[in-house]
Amino acid sequence: MSFILQDKPVLMYDSIFKAIIANENDTRILDYILSDILEEKVHVIEFVPTELKVRRKSERVKVTDLIVESNTGKHILVELNSNFSSSIKVRNLSYYASYYSQIVEKSKKYDEGLETVLINLNHDSEVELAKKTYLITCVEDKSIYTNTFKIINVNLVKYKKLWYDECIKGNKEHIHLVMLNANMDEIEKLGKKDKVVKEYEERMLTLTKDGVVINHLSYEEDQEKIRRSEISEARDEGIIKGITEEKDNIAINMLKDNMPIDVIMKYTSLTKKEINRLKKNIK
Repeated sequence: MSFILQDKPVLMYDSIFKAIIANENDTRILDYILSDILEEKVHVIEFVPTELKVRRKSERVKVTDLIVESNTGKHILVELNSNFSSSIKVRNLSYYASYYSQIVEKSKKYDEGLETVLINLNHDSEVELAKKTYLITCVEDKSIYTNTFKIINVNLVKYKKLWYDECIKGNKEHIHLVMLNANMDEIEKLGKKDKVVKEYEERMLTLTKDGVVINHLSYEEDQEKIRRSEISEARDEGIIKGITEEKDNIAINMLKDNMPIDVIMKYTSLTKKEINRLKKNIK
């Protein structure tokens, strides 16, 4: 079977991410991905509906708010951004800071044990490190100001470059992050090495028909199409409005010259009712 997305990382399509990774009914694959990133075994216990008001719809695209629990019983609030770009990091940080503030305000006390983590899944090939963790630290002695606020940038391109061959050989240490930047052919090969990747591949196939990914437009592509459609509709409406106004003006001038209504109807294509309406408005 051939796939349109054969040469592209499948996860870059929002519909795939939402249907397979950010699936509230089955978090097994997401559990493995988060465990690798957080470097401790965790499982999702809740998807958190955000109450934070946003200025634009695009601020919430590809973002998933979660509560995960570690094997030690620790709860961690996680915001997962599945298509992070360094060009929008200020915007994302602004939103995350607001989200963190909201969580702190709702808590019964200012709890140092309340950990929140922003995870950005990055497809930027220019980034050098596979993973970068940011904390609020002291410039002078590098001491940590608080453990409750953390940002982790995960470079999926780098993980694949460093670990794909190792995973194919059987070293599955980061195979679940590698698969997130894999195309369909690569996912099939990785699936032979790991049952979770195989499950990921099988779920992918349920979203395809004759090699075409269903609903494969990303949110941004969809919004751009809507924007273009609105511009086109506005232009068409403007043209129609202009033609209508021109006809009305011609009819008004003909009425002022006491032209017969049937003649006005002939040259403007207006109905008798429309012409009489215009006639009433003439002072």
